[in-house]
Amino acid sequence: MSIDYSSQLGYDINRLSHAYIASGKLADTLAMAAVCSGSYGEKPCGSCAHCDKASRRIHPDITYVDKLQDKREIVVDQIRELKKDVIIVPNDSDKKAYIINSADLMNTNAQNAFLQILEDPPAYAVFILRTGNPAALLQTVRSRCVELKARIETESPDSAAEKMANEFFSAIELGNAALITHMFRLEKLDKDLYAKFLQAARSQAAIRLRADIPGGKSKLKMIARAERLLLKAGEMLDLNVNTGHISGMICASLLEIEKNNNG
Repeated sequence: MSIDYSSQLGYDINRLSHAYIASGKLADTLAMAAVCSGSYGEKPCGSCAHCDKASRRIHPDITYVDKLQDKREIVVDQIRELKKDVIIVPNDSDKKAYIINSADLMNTNAQNAFLQILEDPPAYAVFILRTGNPAALLQTVRSRCVELKARIETESPDSAAEKMANEFFSAIELGNAALITHMFRLEKLDKDLYAKFLQAARSQAAIRLRADIPGGKSKLKMIARAERLLLKAGEMLDLNVNTGHISGMICASLLEIEKNNNG
């Protein structure tokens, strides 16, 4: 199956530079793209033999450099060994990728040795410094690398509001503890998102009242009361009552209704 990594990560992964600074799984994605045999615009394809080996960390053209167990840093001798390996042409793929894990642990001598490699790399080599702390690297090293950050896909306000509305009615069904927890979360929302939640919850209440849902009249009565509370909450929000007070009102009213129903 082809995976659109370029759109997920927010850059054209098919135009590889010779050196990157990246964090987390992004480093692995870059290495996979380097060895992938997929078509241009589809790298890494996620399905070729190279991608399979890369995902299992057994690709002969991907080398990982880690801090030695008896050392506190990545030392210069490790980078010298890397330099010896770089001159050997790729085994299976058109490129070789080197991932230096926790690259910020390279000491100064190691970074200076690595800088020599970066200044005159073979065309087939791609170097990836995996670190969440690029500031710990020498500026001379950073200036010769492309720093990348994975694009974080954020949930839209409308989608978040729909999700919270669903959780609101689920919390009502689950009872006191779930409802209190959910309303505590809601009171931390800003005014705009809270308004979207109220709108989404009122729409869902209307749908639930028209649907043939299990629970009988008592369930429908609870939803009807919740709908009226949501309408009142909207009016309070328009008057600039803070979301903490509004959430408290909804929660207290619903708990009182539940108590009366069980009494």
